[in-house]
Amino acid sequence: MKKICAFVFGLMLAACSKDPAAEIKGNDYVLLNAPEGMEISLSFDAEAPKFYGQAVNRYFGGYEINGGKIKFSAIGSTMMAAPEPMMKAETEYFQNLGKVENISFDNGDLVLSGDGVNLKFEIVDQE
Repeated sequence: MKKICAFVFGLMLAACSKDPAAEIKGNDYVLLNAPEGMEISLSFDAEAPKFYGQAVNRYFGGYEINGGKIKFSAIGSTMMAAPEPMMKAETEYFQNLGKVENISFDNGDLVLSGDGVNLKFEIVDQE
């Protein structure tokens, strides 16, 4: 009986877990821990495994998701200038996206983490 209960509980957990690839498609997010004075956005295309957003510059690229793992491709971006602290923050953000390995959700927020990086994004209401 214990084995049956454990099996049923496991199935219930699996049914409740979110598929990250399906969960992010077509959604727009903003970085919660962005440097003061900056808004950093991250969006995921609804049809293809592509991302885009804006820090100082607009940026874009591709990604792969396998279970709870995510890998971002090299990032392309426009080349506009801003004050040095903002440029430094953007460069750090791009480097951090390259270190991301894990994708998860925390109370509806998107969490990208790996190699000492923890980026938390809030979904933007899409009305």
